Amino acid sequence: MQINNKKKKIIVIVVLVVLMLALLGWIGYIVYNRNANDDIPKTDELEYIKLSDVTSSEDEGRDLQSEIKALNATYSDAIGWLKVSGTSIDYPVFQSTDNDRYLRNDRDNNYYMWGENFLDYRCNIDNINEKNIHYIIYGHNSSEDSCFTPLLKYKEEDFYKDHKQIEFSTLNGNYKWEVFSVYITDTNFFYIDTNFETDDEYAEFLKTLKSKSLYDTKVEVSKEDTILTLSTCEYSITDGRFVVQAKLIK
Repeated sequence: MQINNKKKKIIVIVVLVVLMLALLGWIGYIVYNRNANDDIPKTDELEYIKLSDVTSSEDEGRDLQSEIKALNATYSDAIGWLKVSGTSIDYPVFQSTDNDRYLRNDRDNNYYMWGENFLDYRCNIDNINEKNIHYIIYGHNSSEDSCFTPLLKYKEEDFYKDHKQIEFSTLNGNYKWEVFSVYITDTNFFYIDTNFETDDEYAEFLKTLKSKSLYDTKVEVSKEDTILTLSTCEYSITDGRFVVQAKLIK
């Protein structure tokens, strides 16, 4: 009996030692990982980095024309690339023979609620240097930081002041555009007009667009300018639209 008791005591001691060593090892593992993760930004810091206006080394020297050409080799409807600094808008732009194809379908023609960003079918990307040219790109307001939802940042004048230019490159070249008007409207206002019979009619149209801006951008537009409209839904009013408009920097 005494021998058995001794064996039992030894077994208990060995088990306790093993458990103690395991506990010490676990504590060491936690301490090590906590120190190792000190340099990893927290969630809010990652969000700040994501939305910051600092150009990353990857963005420097990017050739958006080459990127859209590469995509066009697979998807012939891919005709441009839109990039708005300070936002997550960095997407290809598609165009079809109507404005329905990409409204609720992706590039592979599968149903997708938010579709693709697309250029109005009436627009011709090849006539960018001609007179009275108006390009319109549509994108959904997904109520998240995707599609064209980040355009709503332009409601704030301070954001505009730090992001006055946007990039929209096509198969024909890289182009920069200067924002001249930002506003909320509804579908009763035909801000997507592309048909102008005279220079004066076009000039009057531009004057109206400029007058609607939420704030004065102090950017002048004339009948000689090619303009770009970015349009998305605005849910604060019935059939609302939020519009950002820019002119081509020639």
